[in-house]
Amino acid sequence: MKDPVFIQQQVYKGIEVIEKVNGELSSLSAEQLNWKPNDTSWSIAQCLEHLIISDGLRINIIEKKIDENFKSGGWEKLNPLKKFWGSMLITQTQEKVKKKIKAPSLFQPSANEATDNIFARFNIHHDKIFLQIKNCLDADLDEVYVISPISDLVSYSLRNAITIITGHERRHINQAIRIKQSKDFPT
Repeated sequence: MKDPVFIQQQVYKGIEVIEKVNGELSSLSAEQLNWKPNDTSWSIAQCLEHLIISDGLRINIIEKKIDENFKSGGWEKLNPLKKFWGSMLITQTQEKVKKKIKAPSLFQPSANEATDNIFARFNIHHDKIFLQIKNCLDADLDEVYVISPISDLVSYSLRNAITIITGHERRHINQAIRIKQSKDFPT
């Protein structure tokens, strides 16, 4: 069904994310952006880069659906596990972390230190995502299905795809803020 209220709620979540990024993180130095709490954790810059990579791949799939006038067919629609995959991925990428999971290699950020343009790149990426989400106003969010960027065997509804993106963004921005609040964070 079409659900303009849901789309507006997701766009509002996106506005909150960009306000947090620009308000709490954008003034950090290169040293602060690249600082890691430990050897197995990401830096703030890596959190942002991870979002650019992973959600960029997800939004490309949504963009393709928009270009196809929201038509679904083949495996994406016939997949008997599409509701399971959607629910599972929403749980794994939700804002509040219940269990830490390792990002698939396709979504891993670079081990190199961040460049000066990480915030410009993130803002451009974020604007593109939420423009495409707004373009889903006329879509039947529960009857249009997308294929996961990780595996052609995984599909889920457009509503779930949007929920995954917005929850995932909030999850990693909260992670970046927790890094900034670490007691050993450089000043």
